[in-house]
Amino acid sequence: MFASIESKFRSWRRRFSRNEWAIRNLGLTPIEGQSEEPGLLLIQIDGLARRQLEDAIAKGKMPFLKRLRDRGHYAMHTFYPGIPTTTPAVQAELYYGVRAGVPAFSFLDRETGATGMMFQPEWAKKFEARFQADHEGLLKGGSSWSNIYSGGAAPEETHFCGASIAFSDMWRTGKIRNIFVFIALHIPSVIKIAGLLLLELAISVPQAVRGILRGQWPSQEFGMVISRTFIGIGLRELITIGGQVDVTRGLPAVHVNFLGYDELSHRRGPGSRFAHWSLKGIDRSIKNLYRAAQRSTRRDYSVFIFSDHGQERARSFATEFPGGIHKITTDALAAEQIVTEATVAALGPIGHAYFKPELTDLQKHAVARRLVDDGKVPGVLHRDANGRITWLHAQGETSVPEGVPAMLANHPEPLRAEIARDLVTFCENKDCGDLVLVGWSPAGSWTFAPERGSHASIGPDETQGFLLVPPGTRLPADAIDFVRPSDLRAAGLALLGRQPLTSARHAGARNETHLRVMTYNTHSCSGMDGRVSPRRIARIIQQQSADIVALQELDLGRSRSRGEDQATLVAEALGYHVVFCPTVKHSQSEHYGHALVSRWPIEIIKVGELPNAPNSWFPEARGALWARIEVNGVNLNIVTTHLGLSPRERLAQMNALLGPDWLGPVIATEPVILCGDFNLSPGSAPYGLAASKLRDVQAARSGHRPRSTFSSTKPFMRIDHIFVSAHFETERAFVPRNDLTRLASDHLPLLADLSFSSAGDGTTTRT
Repeated sequence: MFASIESKFRSWRRRFSRNEWAIRNLGLTPIEGQSEEPGLLLIQIDGLARRQLEDAIAKGKMPFLKRLRDRGHYAMHTFYPGIPTTTPAVQAELYYGVRAGVPAFSFLDRETGATGMMFQPEWAKKFEARFQADHEGLLKGGSSWSNIYSGGAAPEETHFCGASIAFSDMWRTGKIRNIFVFIALHIPSVIKIAGLLLLELAISVPQAVRGILRGQWPSQEFGMVISRTFIGIGLRELITIGGQVDVTRGLPAVHVNFLGYDELSHRRGPGSRFAHWSLKGIDRSIKNLYRAAQRSTRRDYSVFIFSDHGQERARSFATEFPGGIHKITTDALAAEQIVTEATVAALGPIGHAYFKPELTDLQKHAVARRLVDDGKVPGVLHRDANGRITWLHAQGETSVPEGVPAMLANHPEPLRAEIARDLVTFCENKDCGDLVLVGWSPAGSWTFAPERGSHASIGPDETQGFLLVPPGTRLPADAIDFVRPSDLRAAGLALLGRQPLTSARHAGARNETHLRVMTYNTHSCSGMDGRVSPRRIARIIQQQSADIVALQELDLGRSRSRGEDQATLVAEALGYHVVFCPTVKHSQSEHYGHALVSRWPIEIIKVGELPNAPNSWFPEARGALWARIEVNGVNLNIVTTHLGLSPRERLAQMNALLGPDWLGPVIATEPVILCGDFNLSPGSAPYGLAASKLRDVQAARSGHRPRSTFSSTKPFMRIDHIFVSAHFETERAFVPRNDLTRLASDHLPLLADLSFSSAGDGTTTRT
């Protein structure tokens, strides 16, 4: 009843959804008939280091991400971007698997001899075309919002991206027309955005004036006004709405990138109050996107939240040395009496110096030494004609990659060798400079641009972004200490079913050796949104890393659930073993009942009917499944059941389960787990009977407040239970309540972490 009411309410809300109106009136194509297919929503916070994220969470700037992390809904990992730590390089690896695809944000293309920047449309298009020649984009069939590249998305699905922001692109794909239609359809949103823009202008202009009076550059201060207003507010709100529309449409992969924090960090520094101010609005946008993805009826979305890199607080050559790095390079050449034309591309803490005519290795080495000793450049990388790479710095010279880990004492140990290897790949990029200027050293960070926050180099913050993914997300097996863009690409392709993971591990997987048991009434895999989805049930089991699961109310061959074998579909999605116990047969082929799924093989001991009450107001056949599962050499007895609705029949059924025909003879001598939907609350006679011979896992832990499991939207009854014999100790019992579990069924799952005492005498060992 509750599920039916909730489903109808959600159906009516969808009818009046602005996202649905936008789909109809903007001529957008929804993806129908794919509700059981996986989808991927990537949410990127540009430039936010893991350390800065944790600081922002601690200060209350990002309450939604804090809730995801602290309630166990998401596991946090370090995201290592590779070298250089720039969005164009990260997205080349994320979308196409190409490491160090570009050597910086600004560099010289040796094929054409032209110097450009990656936010220029033609420049971004040219390099993406090179990546696409050999690799399929991660966002194929999906959409890209505020990124450098399309990622494989069609031109009409690529919005505010470096490769598609030319006016001709926007006109040809109809984006300009859609902007006006959007304004007409989303008047409340437009009013909201306009109000936020005016408010931000009122705040930022006086702050810019104060900055100028304190000696700051006027161009930088008023540039920050534009960044805060139009990128931090306007673009953020537009891409939030656009991303919500795209997951409502059911596109397979959607990538949304928020630039506001990165822009303000460049101006005032990554830890500045100005930069962190932007995170509250980003957190709110992430919440809206996340919920839109969870509510989508056209696809089953997983949401990954990450930053492509961090930023370092930096001093600037452009502001502290007259003439900047260009003059320093010219002076170094003059000091060595070398006549050549030098081109320097240095937009950030990585710069590239190109010489024409080309210098000899000895000349390059001499100029590099001058840049370090006289020009105070923190480091210079020189790759000689034989491919040997030397890192010149104030303390001497270091061979790359062999000597690099010793210089990275401030970096986590696992990252040091990876950075050393990536420096080699980076220097081998054909568009790298004859000399590479490095702004980072163990003493601190410098940038060659007029900025206070920088990224592209190898500082500890810029090389450590963050990744938040649901527990149970399958990642490459070697992504243990950190996840890099190619790992995230592999995880995304595997989730979308486009490329298998040859070896994988689960994000947030437990290291403990205890046994995790779950009982879950799935409501025929029919969610509170009316969508039937065995895959969604499997995702919940996977996210909770359950070892043995008792599932109630599953369909087999029923027309209402597409004639599917739901138990088998759940087990196949997990790679688990399964047995099914039909209790109701509506025809020769339509069955309804419960099942066990397990990491280990399942031996059926008994399947049978339980006593019923024919005069009950809702008569239904009830049964139980008794199985034996061997776990680490220990044989466990698992019984799953779903009891009746009348008190009298529940008492008779519990008596039968604990009597001589079922568990009575083994409770005292063998480990027993009895679980399921018992349709009874603590204090009832059947509950008391079970509690007299077994332990309720929710009552076994001192200090634990038992949680209700029904209904999932507003839990008010504790009717799903796990009872265990004296052979077990309950380490933890919990009821995961998040957007996914609230939606997938009318019950919430109940889980217990158990340790096993072989003698049943309190001597605890691990299963």
